[in-house]
Amino acid sequence: MMETYPCPYFQNRAASELYTSVPWIQNQTGEDINQTYLYSDLKNQGFCRSHDTFYKYKCAWCNECRPIRLRTNLFKPSKSQRVVLRKNQDLKILIKGPGEEPGDEQALLYREYEYYHNKDDPNFQKKTIEEAKRVLKYMNTGYKGIWNMEYYLNEKLIGVGILDYTTDRNNQISALCSTYFYYDTSEEIRKRSLGVYSVLKEIEICQAMNIPLYYLGLYLPDCKKMNYKINYQPCEILLNKKWVPYTEKCNKVKKVGTDLKLPPPGHFSSLHPDICFISGSIDQNFLKTAYTQAAFPWFNETEGEPVIWRSPDPRFVIFPENLHVSKSIKKVLNHNPFTYTIDKCFLEVMKNCGSVERQGQNGTWIGPKMLEAYNKLHQEGIAHSIEVWHDDKLAGGFYGVLVGSIFVGESMFTLEDNSAKTGFVLFAREFFARGGKLIDCQAYTDNMARYGAMDIPRKDYLKLLKKYSKITFNFDNFSSLFIKNNNLK
Repeated sequence: MMETYPCPYFQNRAASELYTSVPWIQNQTGEDINQTYLYSDLKNQGFCRSHDTFYKYKCAWCNECRPIRLRTNLFKPSKSQRVVLRKNQDLKILIKGPGEEPGDEQALLYREYEYYHNKDDPNFQKKTIEEAKRVLKYMNTGYKGIWNMEYYLNEKLIGVGILDYTTDRNNQISALCSTYFYYDTSEEIRKRSLGVYSVLKEIEICQAMNIPLYYLGLYLPDCKKMNYKINYQPCEILLNKKWVPYTEKCNKVKKVGTDLKLPPPGHFSSLHPDICFISGSIDQNFLKTAYTQAAFPWFNETEGEPVIWRSPDPRFVIFPENLHVSKSIKKVLNHNPFTYTIDKCFLEVMKNCGSVERQGQNGTWIGPKMLEAYNKLHQEGIAHSIEVWHDDKLAGGFYGVLVGSIFVGESMFTLEDNSAKTGFVLFAREFFARGGKLIDCQAYTDNMARYGAMDIPRKDYLKLLKKYSKITFNFDNFSSLFIKNNNLK
C-alpha cells in the first residue's frame, strides 16, 4: 500500500511509504508465517517495522532517508564511545523476550520520555498510564522476533530499548534491528548518554552471539536527530539498491533507488507458493518493477482482498514456433467481419474484461485499483489494448503489458463470437513477425492452450525474461503495420 502523510523528520514536507503486512494470509489459512525470516529479506532492502506492518519510504520528492547498518565483526568503539561505556558500568541490563507485556514502570518511563520531547507543543497532551501501556503493547506485538533490553540503576528502570531480530533459512539469528529507545529524561540520567550506551550494548550482544548485522534504522544527512548514526563506524548505507561503505560522498548522492527486489515466491507462505508480496494499493513504480521480476497483481478486489503480487510456477507461454490457429478461426478470417484498432479505448477494454462474465469465473480482479494503475501504465506507453469492432461497435478485445519484446497478456473479453479470437490470432502473428519473442499468458487456461501455449518452469521463464526484457520492441511501428495489414475491408 502507498500512503502519504506529514513527514516525521522535516516540517512542511509530506512522506510517502510502501508497506506490506502478513495477517491476511494468516487469517485465510491459519498458517503460522515465519515473520523473522520474511523480515530478514525485507530488511536487507531497507524496510522497517511497525507492529505487523513492514514499510519503506518511497517519496518521489525527497531522497533523505537512507537505511544504515553495521557489520558487527568490524565495529570497534571510538574513544568517546569507550568513555560512555565506562560511565555506565554500574548499570544492570535485563533482556526480555516477546510476550512479556509492559507494566506500570515501563509505561511511566515512556509517558515521561514522550512528554519531555513534546512539551513545547501546546497541542500535546500527556498520556495516562493506561494509554502509555497501550502504545507500548502495540510496539511490542505484531511481530514474533521482539526483544526488550531494560537498563537499571540501583534497581530503578531508566531505559528500555525495543529490538527486532531476524533469522535466516536455518532459523539462526541473522540481524538485530534497533527499533525504539526511551529513557529517563532527568538531568542526572541525560548526562550518561544512554542512547549511545544502548547502541553500544546492542552491538556487543551481536558480537557475543555472532550476529553478523546490526541495523540502526534510517540515516538522514540533513536531520539532526537522525544523522548521529554515522558515528558508529564502519557503517554501510543503502544507496540505489546496494549496501555501500559510508563516506561523505554518500551525503551528496541525490538519487536513492526505491525499486523493490521482490521476495521469492512462496516467501510469505508455503501454502501459497506463487505469492511474492502483499500490499494495500498499487504503486506505479512498484508495478513496473514487478513485471521485470515475473510478478503481477492478481486479487479479487470485489471481495476486499489486499493487492496480491503473484509469480506462477509453471508459467504459461506461447513461443513463435508454437502458435497454433484452428481451422475454425482460419475460416472466420477468410470472411472476416471485424476491424481492429490498437490503444483506441484502453479503459473501455479493461472495463469490459472486468464486467463480461466468463464460464468458470467467480468475480473479477479488475476493480478501481487495477483500472487506475493500468490506465497510468497505458498513458506511459507500457500497457496496450487491442480492440475488435463490428459495424462500429466494440465486439471484443484484450489488453496486456509490454516488457521489452515480451507481451504479457492480462485479460480478454468477447461480446460477439470469434471477435477476441481473431484479434488475438492476428495480433500474435504480427507480433512475432515484427520481432516479438514471447507471449506470456501467465497461468493455464483452456482458451490459450488452443493457441499453442505451454507450461514452462518459472526458472526458465525468468531466464527468458532477463534476456528478452532488454530487447526493445517498437510498438508504435508495430501498431501502424498491424492496422494496415489486417483491416483489409
